[in-house]
Amino acid sequence: MSEEADAIAAEIGRRAASGCAWHDIAVIYRQNRLSRAIEEALIQARVPYEIVGDVGFYQRVAVKDALALLSLAARPDDRQSDEAFRRVANKPTRGLGAKGLGAIELRARDQDISLLAAVSETRLSQKAAAALREFERVVREIGAQEDLTVGDRMRLLLEDTGYYDMLRADDSDEAATQMENLAELADVADRYRKIDHLMEHASLASGAPGEKGKERVQLLTMHRAKGLEFRHVFLPAWEDNLFPGTNARNLDEERRLAYVALTRAMEQATVTSCDYRQGTSSTPSRFLNDIPPGNRISHWNWQVGQGAIPSTRSAWEQTRRELDALGL
Repeated sequence: MSEEADAIAAEIGRRAASGCAWHDIAVIYRQNRLSRAIEEALIQARVPYEIVGDVGFYQRVAVKDALALLSLAARPDDRQSDEAFRRVANKPTRGLGAKGLGAIELRARDQDISLLAAVSETRLSQKAAAALREFERVVREIGAQEDLTVGDRMRLLLEDTGYYDMLRADDSDEAATQMENLAELADVADRYRKIDHLMEHASLASGAPGEKGKERVQLLTMHRAKGLEFRHVFLPAWEDNLFPGTNARNLDEERRLAYVALTRAMEQATVTSCDYRQGTSSTPSRFLNDIPPGNRISHWNWQVGQGAIPSTRSAWEQTRRELDALGL
């Protein structure tokens, strides 16, 4: 979906350059998981966005923890890494309570050293001292290895500090989701040669949600879009087996969602579909057939990459009255 997402981000940029405010643009999708590629594309294009009713990828707990570990390993003796230490020093639990952390803070301040460096200089309980010194050793050793990619460094830190084991021991759906988030973050990290570049990318995303709804493109599901309107709406992944999905028991309900999504646009709704998605051929959503041909404007045919199949995009301009007459 990355080529589709990149194209949507580029088109959003063009419309903004033509005078459309960011908050007048929305990307509406059937499933939450479809937001990830869109989010990454908007970050790369430096388009401000807000995920309505959900937390942005780089704001998720496990993702922030993994980035903190990377930051700490990259600059273990830098006071700028202190916030990262506070975030992950007791994940998994190492017997570090408020009193112990306070003692480390005082030692670091008195000696003008980082919190990680202050661990070995601070009198702590036997359990906390042993666990934290092992944590310091792991972080420093992995941080000093020059032959690791950013993604592999992150994976090794998560493994050797016990973070992965902490999640594996938790059989909740939340823990499983966090493991998936970490796997996805590692894939993103593999694209970067330097930790600083990944951190810059993440910081752009972290700044994106900001002031909710103010000059930001809105990303939201079809269900959350009910009752809202935008000048321009983008509707990605309109393909059979995605929308409607393979397990769509109630086709009429899915069709009503299509109607909801289309009618969020006051000026233009742009529907996108891919000829191939994740190596498998795709068929445009059957719901496209419900749109009268005279109301469609077909464009956006381009090569998505060397050896790739051209993706077909359909867009149309509709008034609310015309859409109401469709009976979707």
